[in-house]
Amino acid sequence: MEKKVLILCTGNSCRSIIAEALINSYLDGVSAESSGVEATGEVNPSAHKVLEANGIWNPEYHSKTIDKVIHRKFDLIVTVCDNAKETCPSFPKKVKTIHVEFEDPAGKPYEEFEKIFHRIKEGLLPMIKRNLFGDMKKSVNLTSSGVKIAFTGAVKKQNIVKMVENCATGECECMSDETKKKIQNMEVSGDDGDVKLDLTGDIKKEEIEEALAKSKVLNQ
Repeated sequence: MEKKVLILCTGNSCRSIIAEALINSYLDGVSAESSGVEATGEVNPSAHKVLEANGIWNPEYHSKTIDKVIHRKFDLIVTVCDNAKETCPSFPKKVKTIHVEFEDPAGKPYEEFEKIFHRIKEGLLPMIKRNLFGDMKKSVNLTSSGVKIAFTGAVKKQNIVKMVENCATGECECMSDETKKKIQNMEVSGDDGDVKLDLTGDIKKEEIEEALAKSKVLNQ
């Protein structure tokens, strides 16, 4: 089931709009909205520009007051400025709230909007993922035919499938050629949050653990 997130700031014209767009574009299984405790009613032109430059602008994004969303159900509320944190209203249903402060780029050169874009992408998105799904955990065990890996928590089956496809097509850089040659078959099963990967072949647990630690798909 898709998780719902509300990004709350003061004017809902820069930081929260950027965060809304980033979450909707890069977090699978998460849908975001944004609002402001004192919404300006307009999206800052530079915020619009940076989202458009990165290919994630949506005409539906707009500045709106908290009363427009307060009766909707959210799994997480994120305040991105101190004022929003201090004045965040009580929602009808209890909901988890976290605070991550980002400097307001309003009135500053466009380059500051680019910096905020990347800070939000790199700092906020992983935090939201952890709060909604928990950290991904993995267990690697030897079997009579090879190695079995169990992924639980914040794991998407499609990411494990992608990792296997990369390995099969030679795009994987996390595993040595020697280890690849030992693997006879790779099979993915399970669902999001509980995924199994069975590797058949004369492979060691340690070399698989080392490869998982280097995987860009798992650790992005």
